[in-house]
Amino acid sequence: MEAWLLSERILTASQAELARREGTRLGLSFSEIVQRLGLVTSEELSQFRSIRGQLKTATDFIQEGQLEGQQLSLRRLSLDDCLRNKLPAELCEKLVAIPVSERGGSLWIACANPFDLPTLKRLETAAKQPIEVLPASETDIRLAINRNYTARDELYDAVGAFIQMDAAALNEQSQDDPPMIRLAEQILMHAATREASDVHLHPEERFFRVRLRADGVLEEGLLLPRAIQSALTARFKILAGMDTAEDRLPQDGRIHFAIGSEEIDVRVSSLPSSNGESIVMRLLDQSRLKLELPTLGFSQKQQSEFSDILDQPHGVFLITGPTGSGKTTTLYTLLSMIDAEERSVFTLEDPIEYRLPLIRQTQIKDEIGLSFANGLRTLLRQDPDVILVGETRDQVTAELMIRAALTGHLVFSTLHTNDAISAIPRLTDLGIPPYLLSSSLLGLSAQRLARRLCPVCKSKHTISAKEWAALGGSPEDSDITIYEPVGCEACGQKGYSGRISLAEIIRMDAGLQQRIDSKESISNLKRYLKKQGVVLMRQDGLMKAKEGLTSIEEVGRVVQLDPEDCAAND
Repeated sequence: MEAWLLSERILTASQAELARREGTRLGLSFSEIVQRLGLVTSEELSQFRSIRGQLKTATDFIQEGQLEGQQLSLRRLSLDDCLRNKLPAELCEKLVAIPVSERGGSLWIACANPFDLPTLKRLETAAKQPIEVLPASETDIRLAINRNYTARDELYDAVGAFIQMDAAALNEQSQDDPPMIRLAEQILMHAATREASDVHLHPEERFFRVRLRADGVLEEGLLLPRAIQSALTARFKILAGMDTAEDRLPQDGRIHFAIGSEEIDVRVSSLPSSNGESIVMRLLDQSRLKLELPTLGFSQKQQSEFSDILDQPHGVFLITGPTGSGKTTTLYTLLSMIDAEERSVFTLEDPIEYRLPLIRQTQIKDEIGLSFANGLRTLLRQDPDVILVGETRDQVTAELMIRAALTGHLVFSTLHTNDAISAIPRLTDLGIPPYLLSSSLLGLSAQRLARRLCPVCKSKHTISAKEWAALGGSPEDSDITIYEPVGCEACGQKGYSGRISLAEIIRMDAGLQQRIDSKESISNLKRYLKKQGVVLMRQDGLMKAKEGLTSIEEVGRVVQLDPEDCAAND
């Protein structure tokens, strides 16, 4: 196992030596110690087991026959009644296994430990037919079991326990009562199972609503009795280490929620409102964070552009977009592609969302004077090669970034603008001279997140070349085939499953540098980019709709149509 982890660059030589030493001291096997130290995820462990036993992983098995980018995961798999009845929920929970498919008379089962013979024998006896095993991570299996066997029932049972109470009993409920503890756990488990990014505890005049944001869309939610609002709010504040007695001021906290062998980090924010405290929880699930450009939805050309930027010795690269557009995940992915053993990598973040190996990450704390600007000043004395500044908020930070780039550092940051080229006037407004911008910028990127079409149920649809041109697409001679959402069990009847990046990447060249130095308008800069053949965000979205990765409606929802595109196609 050690040789494979080293060859795949999952572990460094120094990490492997540490694991061997600690494993000997604690009497643990190499696979046990690397997991305990957090050096290897359960997903990576399942990949090793599949290679060792010459088995397909559950992920590979599920994704067979799908096009690149149309990835259905074990977590999102929905089983029909026939498959669910093959193995009882209690046995699946106990043995950490779940049926995936029935083919050729055999039952294919995702299993956390595919080499445990007693476990395999019990599964085969329970299934009453031959079985084939597929290695999978414990976290993925437990979330799949929860999704297919218990999630909805257990959450509704927890809610039902309160609905059946009379008014007096509801008013007596406290944050420490077992029904309240169970309800809080089930809300978090349901959110993790649905792969929600946020949970909203939304106080209303007559009800208390629990809402999830899944695939970027906020759902209507589940109604709870108003009488348990204070107790449930207090329960989550206790879990997050917040002051339950303080309900007049905003607070922040964190919850560490364990699923299987891994933890989901939950960032909690409270805000007083007219109907009581509003609680919003952001789920940061490192086990489902795939730091790979193809998985995020970037095209081959875009991947090449990013790789070229990472090869540069110095300069500034900015990613723009609104909150929740995936900028941070893209930056983490770029940092993970850097050899942190050969280059010194530092980050300044607010907040730190995910921990990255071999990278020194610093949490910004404005209340004690640790701002982006002050942190960046200090970082420049820490011998960095690569610096990530979580957000460019003010003139001082922008000036320090430019100075860092001009003195031989590779700097990444984010900016809130509608498109990539709008970063130019935004930075000049912050006081950066155009000649410094043009000489220090490596490039600009902008992105949005659109929902992926469900690969199981999407349907073909044809539009005319004229309709395509009206949407902003390039001129075509014949009808265009696109795809539409339908809805099935696999996607929860929504027609979408997961999200994909729609992006534009602009590289600096002599022509663009000259136009920035001359302070040309944004419209002139955009015309130049189009003449150079740069694929902008709208066009990238339409290309992905044409490939069946997303729908025209989704592209229109997240990216505005440029009036100049319509005029050009008339």
